[in-house]
Amino acid sequence: MKQVYFYDENKKFISYDVIDDAAEVPANATTVEPVDSNGVGLYDPTWNESTHSWDSLTEEEWKKKYTVPEIKPEPTQDQQMLATLTKQVMQLQVANVQQQKVNASLTKKLMDLNKGGN
Repeated sequence: MKQVYFYDENKKFISYDVIDDAAEVPANATTVEPVDSNGVGLYDPTWNESTHSWDSLTEEEWKKKYTVPEIKPEPTQDQQMLATLTKQVMQLQVANVQQQKVNASLTKKLMDLNKGGN
């Protein structure tokens, strides 16, 4: 079995496969692995028929070509309103818990006063 590396009509690497040793290498493939002299994969490898080797972009060229600028989406007016309302609900929930504690404390004091007054 041997590994073959396929390229498209523009000679760009597209995939690899394993074929039988006796099988003929397809016209759009090679047995030359798309790696550098250290065995490290190439950036956007392109098959060079005249040198029977793969050409590569530099890391900087690859980053420039494929880096997508970070886009920070602006929240819509509905999303902003929802965030504001959610914050208000949370504040009201906290205030409600505090009010329940005050009510419980006042109820206890009232009961204590009623016991002492009888």
